[in-house]
Amino acid sequence: MAQFDRRTFLLGTTTLALTAACGTSDDVSVFGAGGTGEIAFLIPVFATGARQDPTVVAGAPQRLTFIVADPIDNLREQAPAALDIRIEQAGELLVEANVSRRADGIITPYFPLTIAFDEPGEYSASLPGHPEVAAVSFTVVDADQVPLPQVGDRIEPTATPTIEDDQGVSPICTRAIPCPFHDVSHADVAINGRPTVLLVATPGFCQTDICGPVVDLLIDAAADRDDLDVIHAEVYVDPSDFASGSFPELTSIVQATHLPFEPVLFVLDGDGVVLARVDTTFDRSELAEAIALV
Repeated sequence: MAQFDRRTFLLGTTTLALTAACGTSDDVSVFGAGGTGEIAFLIPVFATGARQDPTVVAGAPQRLTFIVADPIDNLREQAPAALDIRIEQAGELLVEANVSRRADGIITPYFPLTIAFDEPGEYSASLPGHPEVAAVSFTVVDADQVPLPQVGDRIEPTATPTIEDDQGVSPICTRAIPCPFHDVSHADVAINGRPTVLLVATPGFCQTDICGPVVDLLIDAAADRDDLDVIHAEVYVDPSDFASGSFPELTSIVQATHLPFEPVLFVLDGDGVVLARVDTTFDRSELAEAIALV
């Protein structure tokens, strides 16, 4: 598996969105000053191919998430209830959709657009209602260039750490109070015929308003779902390696699914086939919609 830059992996993307949210105060300065509350930036919360290898593929539905910012920070309370988002290739319109904001249980609203691309190439996203906001360019590649599981793919049974068998992962849950999703291993539940919700996330390293609440949201969403198996898997085998300046080994499930970012939520049917994949940020409502597929 390719080695990922520590900062890129923790942020889950290379866009300004997460640089501002998860980075240092020096990072925020890239926005300049102002804080007008008016949309100044459309920011993709996915790998565009600019500073990280692209992960958007042709031939399968892709969830493209965006946030908006004014000159100093991500818009929160002032984010609009919906955005018209236009996707183009070489000036040709592919789709223009009115996308509702998502912010149920999280601080920073986002705007998710699901679209299927017929072919690889260079694309752009823009806000037709805000022509002064620069368009965002991104790359779409052939599916065989991205090993990240897509909807319709099967995730092979892979051992994940449990309370009884930590497999050398320490800690098995970096949440301040360990979550309840470490009783079973994916290797076992993947062959029992029940649907599975698999969340790969490292809450101890992702406490911002972009990705921090995902484990908490899953605890609430799965509270009354005794008809499925829910697993949370960490990203790093031993995150204390960071203290010595080295990059920790990635856990087996991260390597098996070739994840270039986190958090990632997979909803799997009883055969281990991916019914939904939700990346980088999601709110309570979108999580509920994904889990409702099983």
